[in-house]
Amino acid sequence: MGRRQLLTDVRQHLASSRVVTLVGPGGVGKTRVALRFTEVEGRGYRDGCWVAPLAELAEPELLSPTVADALDLHGGDQPRRVETLADHLADRTALLVLDNCEHLLSAVSDLVEGLRAACPNLRFLLTSRSPLGLSGEDLILVPPLSVPDAASAATPETITHHEAVNLFMDRATSARSDFRLTSANAPAVVGLCRDLDGLPLAIELAAARVRALSPQEIRDSLVDRLEVLNLGYRDAHERHQSLRACIDWSYQLCSVLEQRLWARSAVFNSGYDLAAAAAVCGADDLPAGELLDLVSALVDQSILLADEAADGHTRYRMLGEIRQFGLEQAEKAGELHGMQERHATWCAELASRFDDEACGPRQADWLRVLRPEHGNLRAALEYYAATAEAAETGLMTARRLDLYWSASGLLDEARHWLEMGLARGAGTPHERAIALAVAARFAVLQGDRVRARQLLDEGNELATADPRALGWLLVPTAMLAVWDGTPATAAETADSAVALLRAAGDLAGELLALFVAGVCHGFADNSAAAADRHRTCIARADEVGERHMKALAVAGLGEHELAAGRLDDATALFQETIALERELDDRMGMAVGLDSLGRVAIAQNRGDRAALLLGAAEAIWDSVGMSETGNPFALVPSRSDGLERAGELLGTNRFRELFRRGSQLGLAQAVSFALEANEDDAEPPPAPVEPSPLTRRELEVADLVADGLSNPEIATRLVISVRTAQGHVENILRKLGFRSRARIAAWVTERRTRGAQPAGNRYPNP
Repeated sequence: MGRRQLLTDVRQHLASSRVVTLVGPGGVGKTRVALRFTEVEGRGYRDGCWVAPLAELAEPELLSPTVADALDLHGGDQPRRVETLADHLADRTALLVLDNCEHLLSAVSDLVEGLRAACPNLRFLLTSRSPLGLSGEDLILVPPLSVPDAASAATPETITHHEAVNLFMDRATSARSDFRLTSANAPAVVGLCRDLDGLPLAIELAAARVRALSPQEIRDSLVDRLEVLNLGYRDAHERHQSLRACIDWSYQLCSVLEQRLWARSAVFNSGYDLAAAAAVCGADDLPAGELLDLVSALVDQSILLADEAADGHTRYRMLGEIRQFGLEQAEKAGELHGMQERHATWCAELASRFDDEACGPRQADWLRVLRPEHGNLRAALEYYAATAEAAETGLMTARRLDLYWSASGLLDEARHWLEMGLARGAGTPHERAIALAVAARFAVLQGDRVRARQLLDEGNELATADPRALGWLLVPTAMLAVWDGTPATAAETADSAVALLRAAGDLAGELLALFVAGVCHGFADNSAAAADRHRTCIARADEVGERHMKALAVAGLGEHELAAGRLDDATALFQETIALERELDDRMGMAVGLDSLGRVAIAQNRGDRAALLLGAAEAIWDSVGMSETGNPFALVPSRSDGLERAGELLGTNRFRELFRRGSQLGLAQAVSFALEANEDDAEPPPAPVEPSPLTRRELEVADLVADGLSNPEIATRLVISVRTAQGHVENILRKLGFRSRARIAAWVTERRTRGAQPAGNRYPNP
């Protein structure tokens, strides 16, 4: 399914290199790519193309005889020596495919080296979980199949061009002929393919289960995927009849130290770098000085996947099935609990350093550090939540991630971990009071004001003699007072929080309180006081290089300008907010800017722009579990009045349509639109369309297929032969991984609705 680009890569590499090795983890489809290449390109090798399967070959001494069998070479006294193979191949222009070489690397290397020297026109295509390591060897990584980005909005029309979905459907309909992809089961199919990391073998084994289970039931049963995915094909090699056997094969090929690192590093839930591996996995029996070589060896064997970030930093990760197998091996060795404890300790120390340094010039750097570690942080918090003895560390870790949670829009998860630790009675009164304040603030932002009051009541009982904790608790107290319709009280409360936190030397808390004080004074109609608090917040933030609270305070000044009718100045300030928050990749902060710019557009009578910006902001609020707007400057009915005004500018139907389109924009596209300086209402940006793998002519043919034309009608319309039209349709089916013209029509229709233009001028009917 798919793999078109891989086949092209193989062809290009073989044109310049005589030895090309397809590498990747077990079950990723290396053999199928190689065999498909021989089917498509084999005839291009004048003197022959042969495939020698080596999976069942246990003895290196039998390698040459096995290749001889593939060549159909018999007779003579020693027909199966390397020299005899070389004599037979001699000057032939040919391709020799050696499949599954990982357990015979030394023998295969010797064979290839000998034949390469003796046969100048012979080329080699190999599949292996590890490279041979020969000079001139080109490596091509065979990745998992492509999967949709998310399951939430999956429909049959939007997911069928993804390789993993197509493979699942192909195998599912083979297992059960009446199985169909529907709007009801599409999200489960996408979730299943994502859960299995797009690994072809795992997807095939899961699809075989549709005879007895629905896709959602299969997904629910994958708690232990290595046990569930054991229903293979009887004619497949034993290693491919179950996922466990496939992975165990790789494990047995590793050295003892490689096995040890595999098992220990499986505790990393979202990958790791070398420093993290040394901190968590290193020990006397796994020296830190050997880790680089061991990691490299696991990468070579496709156990680890190496991902290089834009900054050149490399992280290593395992596919889910490989990681689960590693955890099982750690448990068998009696190391799992100890490794989980070391991993959790490493995460807690990371959160502590973040809390110490994030309110400063490295704020953006720290957020970039933490975001790839999200799965690791979650695993650590799960570990700490499992026992009462460790709950205090878990509570402190969750509280220290305050900025990370809010800047990443993870309010639900933050409240989950905070309340779990609080429910266990964890922490000193001081730590509990501040954790209660953070949880209450997030509850207010999500509109859960009843729970916020409960948390604040408990916190105030603990903080009677603790000025710093009381300062933190006064911040959400002031926010609640705004909602209660007492903004003057809110402003006074927030100012008290500023004084307490400043006296305690808590700069992060002071900046937060200053911003909230500015918002509260704004609602109390103390415009000058509001601007003063925001300017003070900006100045204090600039002293240390902090950006997050500065960006929100800049938005506060923009609100001041908007209220005064200085719309150009307000626009510039809100755009500055978005630019600052974009540096931090802070979705919620950018949403504040989008929403505020939408209200500026309403004041400018630019209804189209307003609807799009407000819709884009609303989509972010929804994604982080906010039932109301997350814009702190629009927490009162005035925002509803603004939406009503936008509806009046456009008419209800037009406003709803553009608001919906705004909610469907990707964040990057919405931000780009918001930062445009164009004063006129530009045509609203279309929804993003994925690049097509089809050529321009194939897109033309696909458009005509979608219009219901037959091959003869397409040939007439495009002035080509029927055979050529048929060839184009077959190419389209192959490239998109489809089996019917109806699927092509659905794909074209979906692209048209998302803004893709036809390939060229539409051909009029003759």
